[in-house]
Amino acid sequence: MKISYDKKADAFSISLKEGRVSKDVEIAKNVFAGFDRGGNLLEIQLLEVSEMETPWFTLEAAAKYLKKSERTLLRWIRDGKIKPTKVGREYRLKPEDVKKLAS
Repeated sequence: MKISYDKKADAFSISLKEGRVSKDVEIAKNVFAGFDRGGNLLEIQLLEVSEMETPWFTLEAAAKYLKKSERTLLRWIRDGKIKPTKVGREYRLKPEDVKKLAS
């Protein structure tokens, strides 16, 4: 296995096996899986790495950052003051939204 980052292309690559990639399949935005003719996965590439989103805050992390209770954040969500994304049963908040609330 070989892991590399090409600064000029702004691409992160994980090569799992040696071989020639004959087909790339986009599996998520800017994430590609490279397969050989036999359908074997050879590599995974992430493009535009420097422009990828920053990690999200959990409700607990946002509450600690803002020095508020999770209950307060849940009330803000209910009132529409915060627009979270829900992953399973958990809320995720964008860092820029949390920073706006802090100011």
